[in-house]
Amino acid sequence: MPYPLHVLLAEDEDLVAVVVAEVLESEGFRVTTTHNGLQAIEADAADPADLLLTDMRMPTMSGEALIRILRQRRPDLPIVVTTGFSEHLPDEEPGRLVVLRKPYSLSALVGTITALLSAWTEPAS
Repeated sequence: MPYPLHVLLAEDEDLVAVVVAEVLESEGFRVTTTHNGLQAIEADAADPADLLLTDMRMPTMSGEALIRILRQRRPDLPIVVTTGFSEHLPDEEPGRLVVLRKPYSLSALVGTITALLSAWTEPAS
């Protein structure tokens, strides 16, 4: 792609957010970091992302609510959900939504994001 693809990161744990953003930026992605779902919605409205990477449990607005709102606006937005919990997880949707359980490897995260964005940005045949 001639431009860096934009990942919107919604993660309330500061250390996790910093590490994930640094890794994704080193892989050539442009990353906007937010710390809850409400901030993510505002950030996406101002600068639409190519992919949402969200934690499920966050203050102010959960990942579940964030996904629901963004899916209403942008039904085809690729989403990667990360969580350390097993309850209230969205169903995986091939090519659209993937769930990664914490702890996950950063290489698995990069591979998942790359695969979702490749499928999403490929021209239709």
